Amino acid sequence: MKKILLILMGIVLLSVAAIGCAGPEIVPGASGDVEPHPMPTPDVIIDDSQDLTDDTNTPEPNDGSQFGDIGQQVFMNVSGIVVSIETVEGLTHVEIEDTDGNPAILVLSDETVFPFSAEVAIGDTVQGWYCANSPMIMIWPPQYTIEVLAVNMSDSQNIKVDRFHAWGEDGMGQFISTDEMFVFMTDENTEVVLQDGQDFSDGDFNNRRIVVIYGPSTRSLPEIATAEKLIVLFEGISPFA
Repeated sequence: MKKILLILMGIVLLSVAAIGCAGPEIVPGASGDVEPHPMPTPDVIIDDSQDLTDDTNTPEPNDGSQFGDIGQQVFMNVSGIVVSIETVEGLTHVEIEDTDGNPAILVLSDETVFPFSAEVAIGDTVQGWYCANSPMIMIWPPQYTIEVLAVNMSDSQNIKVDRFHAWGEDGMGQFISTDEMFVFMTDENTEVVLQDGQDFSDGDFNNRRIVVIYGPSTRSLPEIATAEKLIVLFEGISPFA
């Protein structure tokens, strides 16, 4: 009799073990279907150490922060001597070499702005500006899509291309570049135009991309100068500048 009971208990224990390895426990649903028990939801830890309604760090308007570029370069430049010019798929490819002999291709289009002469020839000294955040093809020599190209700029001429924001608390019409390295002012002799040549002297160029042409400047940081000419670039739809 004891042997029979031991055999029966062994069978029961084996059955229980088999059920435990089969997966989650199942129970009949309301409609008689078999449904698994819902998995337990893990605890969510919420860090309430910061007050999300605190607006003490909200930037003041007109400081350029809506662009996220204060302290950064919006434009970068490349310069050299023109060694060849060719047309590729409707675009002008200007090959240059810098003072170390390194080559680069400047890609010009109908949208390229020429602050001075629009004529480019082999042997010319050029300086081109391109959007710092624009994608680049990983080839050699490097190619740059040029937005502004200065040809044979004289020693007395200087150019700063950047996005500018109103600067100072006295409202005296000073504007600082997003890299915070240059400030310009205007006077009655400053010419202000859009990139297509239209007069823009009565326009608002706060938070705009501008080609600033100037002469003498201070040796301070930021550098300060009175603009001789401003060329206000169209914004377009490019997200890169």
